[in-house]
Amino acid sequence: MHDQPSDPTFAPVPPAAAPADPPEQEKATVPTESEVPETVAAGLDPTAVAPEPTSAWAAPVAAVPDAMALDPRPVAPAGFPVAPGGWGAPPADPGFATGAPGFPPGPALGQPFPGGPFGPPPAQLPWYRHWLTWLIVAMVTVIAAGATLFGYAITRPDPIAFPVGQCVSIEITTKPVEFACTEGLGQYQVAAREKVVAPVESACAKYDRATRAVIPDSHPDLVLCLQPTRFNLTDPGQLLPGDCADVKGAGDSITRVDCDFTPAPVKVIGTELHGTIPVTDQACKNLPDARMAFAQSSLGGRAIVVCANSTDSKSMSTAQVGDCGGKQVMKRVACTDPTADGRVLSVRTVYGKPAHPECPNLVGANATFTSGGDKTDLVLLLCMGPADNGDARYAMVGDCAMDNNKHTGSALDISRVDCGSPAATYQVSDRHDSNDNVCPSDTRASLTYTPGVTGLGLTVCLRRR
Repeated sequence: MHDQPSDPTFAPVPPAAAPADPPEQEKATVPTESEVPETVAAGLDPTAVAPEPTSAWAAPVAAVPDAMALDPRPVAPAGFPVAPGGWGAPPADPGFATGAPGFPPGPALGQPFPGGPFGPPPAQLPWYRHWLTWLIVAMVTVIAAGATLFGYAITRPDPIAFPVGQCVSIEITTKPVEFACTEGLGQYQVAAREKVVAPVESACAKYDRATRAVIPDSHPDLVLCLQPTRFNLTDPGQLLPGDCADVKGAGDSITRVDCDFTPAPVKVIGTELHGTIPVTDQACKNLPDARMAFAQSSLGGRAIVVCANSTDSKSMSTAQVGDCGGKQVMKRVACTDPTADGRVLSVRTVYGKPAHPECPNLVGANATFTSGGDKTDLVLLLCMGPADNGDARYAMVGDCAMDNNKHTGSALDISRVDCGSPAATYQVSDRHDSNDNVCPSDTRASLTYTPGVTGLGLTVCLRRR
């Protein structure tokens, strides 16, 4: 027999041909069925030594060399053909076979792969190499950001001076100063920016809330159209409904104040824009609750009209129908006050000087109270009658009257009384709007009043009860 070579890749040589049959008495006994697995198992153990042959004709099996002991593949049993790669070896993957084309040859059989299944581990860098890498990355990032900001700084457009919405102070007209709109000095806000035209204020005429137009020295080709902010107390353009204002004259100065200001201010109903002063196109027409109108010149000569009411409870401008007033003091007084000489019969507003008759067909009217200014055409007109409800001017047909026994020959000698009064000696038989003194035949006395605010005069005819 021949020894197997030590090269693990060398395929074992098939056993030599069996010798001639020995004499019958020398033949080995064939192992039983129960002994076969042990023999095969011995062949499957890579570290086991094959047993000595039991007969002379069986080819002895050499001991497995040390190199073969490292090979996990089983050794083929005697008499079996050896497959490439060893008996029982799994078929090689053609794409990943050791030594396949395109792949480096693997290690020798039984030798470990260097570095384990994933190759040798990478070499560890010193700790300072990691910090150095991060430092370089940070420096590059900072430099790039700085370059970007620098590029933007030198290429960005200049900020717009006095943009729309910016608040300014114009203590010096040609030198507006920008302020935050939350600051008290920001008394005007830029409503628009326009090109310079002549006259300058005409550039802003299309903006209703604009009250000023200025050209900054720093931008001589620019007109700023300005509207007042709420920090501006003296420009009527900033007034809102419900505000109170202290007004001088017919609107010479208008200042927003607290409503408990002394003397009593006016309460703003609203504001209007009109073409010029004096206002002659029905000031406050769209605000019928307003009894007062003040005007102040604004942008380009146009007028801001403040429609308001007095907050003075003693002012005749606050009087209602039935209230009384005194002509001497021109104030509201109690109707029982000795100074009361007039009672309010109607309240209305008119435009311009009231036309005559001011109080047509108004029973008892004998006077008027008017209030207005010289800058607007709004006029408050109160039609007044006698403060005493017993005045004969209020007597209607069927009412009763009494003689005061004054015997002055004046209508004041007769007073209206309740018909149940013992003093009621007369009853009104006729009344008509004319001072013609034409009465029925049973008339015992007549009262005539010259034409006045009613326009036609009055005749009252009395008969004795």
